[in-house]
Amino acid sequence: MSRIRLSLVEIREKMYRRRKDREDVPSSVLLNAIAISVEEMCALIDVFEHAHARIVGLSDADETVVAKAAGSSLIPLLYARAGMAVGKGIDSIPLLVDEAGLLDAAVINLESYEGNEAVLCSGYALLDSLEIRKESTRPACSEHGILRFSDESERAPSGSSGPFLPGNEERAQ
Repeated sequence: MSRIRLSLVEIREKMYRRRKDREDVPSSVLLNAIAISVEEMCALIDVFEHAHARIVGLSDADETVVAKAAGSSLIPLLYARAGMAVGKGIDSIPLLVDEAGLLDAAVINLESYEGNEAVLCSGYALLDSLEIRKESTRPACSEHGILRFSDESERAPSGSSGPFLPGNEERAQ
């Protein structure tokens, strides 16, 4: 059996090239996303959480199936996107066009599993709003593994020593 011996420099070069190749692929991909507000994100999460609770309570499906049917698998991603947007002083949160389909599934499942009427109304209003906005999507990309709009830049107040957070208005002055 023969062994291939590489110098430390050659190993580092190969590792660097592999890492560089992996990093280049995801960051160059642009996706179409709908801009939603923090309030809309909260309403989405309410619908997803309620759908999850109703399906778990009335179904014997496993957790993976329930998370997809209720849209609850999207909740951690929405929180991460909102955190990045707020931290950069940006008002809109990206929601992929395909992810809007999770809301549709959640609303349909809420109807089937006797969901709260107020949550259903909220879900239908969001569906109508997102359907209209599907025509005006914006390019989104990944930054540190979190989806953001590629055409927005950071808008932190000038002179601030850190990110601008709601309720911290006096610090920005």
